[in-house]
Amino acid sequence: MGDTNTGTSEKPAAVLIVEDDPVSSELYSVQIQDKLPAQCVVCDDSRKVLPILVQHNIDLIILDLNMPHISGQEVLAQVNLQFPDIPVVVVTSEDSIQVAVDCMRHGAFDFITKPVAEARLITAVQHGLRIRSLQQEIHSLSDRLQGLQIRNPEAFSGIITVSHHMRSIFSYIEAVASSPKPVLVLGDSGTGKELIAQVLHQLSGRSGSFVPVNVSGLDDTMFSDALFGHTKGAFTGANTARSGLVEQARGGTLFLDEIGDLPMGPQVKLLRLLQEGEYYPLGADSPKTASVRVVAATNANLTQKMEQGEFRKDLYYRLMAHTVRVPALRDRMEDIPHLVEYFVTQACAELSRPRLQVPQEIYRILAGYEFPGNIRELQSMVFDAASRATGAQLPVEPFRTYVVGPPSVPDASGIPQGGGTSISYAGQFPTMEQVEQFFMEEALRIASGNQSRAAGLLGISQSTLSRRLKTE
Repeated sequence: MGDTNTGTSEKPAAVLIVEDDPVSSELYSVQIQDKLPAQCVVCDDSRKVLPILVQHNIDLIILDLNMPHISGQEVLAQVNLQFPDIPVVVVTSEDSIQVAVDCMRHGAFDFITKPVAEARLITAVQHGLRIRSLQQEIHSLSDRLQGLQIRNPEAFSGIITVSHHMRSIFSYIEAVASSPKPVLVLGDSGTGKELIAQVLHQLSGRSGSFVPVNVSGLDDTMFSDALFGHTKGAFTGANTARSGLVEQARGGTLFLDEIGDLPMGPQVKLLRLLQEGEYYPLGADSPKTASVRVVAATNANLTQKMEQGEFRKDLYYRLMAHTVRVPALRDRMEDIPHLVEYFVTQACAELSRPRLQVPQEIYRILAGYEFPGNIRELQSMVFDAASRATGAQLPVEPFRTYVVGPPSVPDASGIPQGGGTSISYAGQFPTMEQVEQFFMEEALRIASGNQSRAAGLLGISQSTLSRRLKTE
């Protein structure tokens, strides 16, 4: 099987062979269709080339320069003028540098001299089709990103955001959702990568199911059994045959979570699935064909893992045909109020209690927090606070305790001791300026110098804190 196969029901590329020698055209057609997911259209009359391009979606042209009626050079010039995005591979018996230079100047993608070696032909067609695919994707993205128009807003209703960055991601997802190629979803833990995968499946139009599986730490046998299944008698206890998750996801989407933690052995089998579209159930002698779109996700640094020899480069390049990078919550802080409101509504419904109001002080406390656990952490914070509520409002103290820590125990002076500058009023009561200075310094110490977080702890805006610090 060829290297451009993604292991899915990908639509074959259309290759137009312009050649008046039937033996050569038949040979090119057989070689290409044997090695690549492509269908060939043969044209022995150069006068018909442009009408064919108008009527059909051609992805690549193989053009013989020595054609009757209209020369290959003229056809090349016309194609370059009217269909500049279609790669043209020129074949000719003229082994001349000048001819090659002229063809390249008129827009040829590649130049091959006769007799045409099969490996050289396949390589040229592969590269041309890859460039064509990238061009089509760029055009599609350009159209979709104009004004960041979201065509299917209902598909994203489960992702709460007002972030411009997230809307650009939604546009990209809409653009690539129907592609059969794999998608790699990158992002910190708790950012909602599986939600992204579900939206990709929903918008893909695929008739099969969305099947998620966490592949972290699966050894070779466990991975093969889980994904590919096994035959009867494949191992002790295998009393009946069992289909794997690839079969369950047939015609749909297979979501592989934590792909960065997959051991090297299973990586080889996954690569074969993506590259050849085939897999072997445990105990089987012959392969089965897969018809599934793969979406993989990880919070790991795959570049670093490749450098350390822990992740295969060829697998990485297969998976990253389309890549979605989900930002951390700290990079979309404008979403926090909307997420809090959403999670409060959700928590109150689960707890069967009236809707709680959210005090503004909670937002000030959260404004300086880094959220290492991202959205999942915020959801847990809100649910915990809602569980503790005794009145009509979401309590502030659980958030303050979570972000800042438990309150310090005051000493005899009445001033909490936390390692900062202490104030003693034995014999002289401190002034308001001294008290204010102490708490500003203490908040900055706890916040490791982060003024935004310190302001949240103090219940004031960052601009107010900055102004007061400057006057000291």
